[in-house]
Amino acid sequence: MKPRIACIWLLAATASALAAPGAERARIEAERRQLEAGFAAEEAKCRENFVVTACADEVKTRRRKALAALHQQELQLDDAERKQRSAERLQAIERKRAEAAARPPVPAEPETGARKPTAAAASSPPHLIHRARGDDEAQAAAQRAQASEQRRVEAADEQAKIAAREAERAQRNKKAAPLPLPPELAASAQTR
Repeated sequence: MKPRIACIWLLAATASALAAPGAERARIEAERRQLEAGFAAEEAKCRENFVVTACADEVKTRRRKALAALHQQELQLDDAERKQRSAERLQAIERKRAEAAARPPVPAEPETGARKPTAAAASSPPHLIHRARGDDEAQAAAQRAQASEQRRVEAADEQAKIAAREAERAQRNKKAAPLPLPPELAASAQTR
């Protein structure tokens, strides 16, 4: 295929890929199977020749070039789909920002510390219930922080105990007694 024709063909393939990526992928796969079958037949025909290696190498080179063009088409499809997903995601983000800007702001209440929700909170407006839940979450966070600090203190105590044990062992510096000699060596050691 000539380079100019190949470029036109790739542009047409890209344009059609934007219209129906599933159909385009199916077309590429069908074309790949067709090419593979044709090249397999050519390689089989090469094996009948006296000079197999040169013929097979030439077929492999043409196969590689043909499959490279299909691979480029797949890469263009992937790129187009990636760009489309990115654009959709950006639109969704902008839509959420616009919705958030359109909502009236929640009135701020002064913090009076952690409160527990009461029966009155169940009948209060949703934004106040959310506020009470926030206080419960703050209280739970404070409990988690307190538990974490307690674990840190316990870990430090344990480390101090370990250090004290190691210092005591080092102070004792107790050397192990040597192993007893076998009886035949013990008798010879006593005669010396």
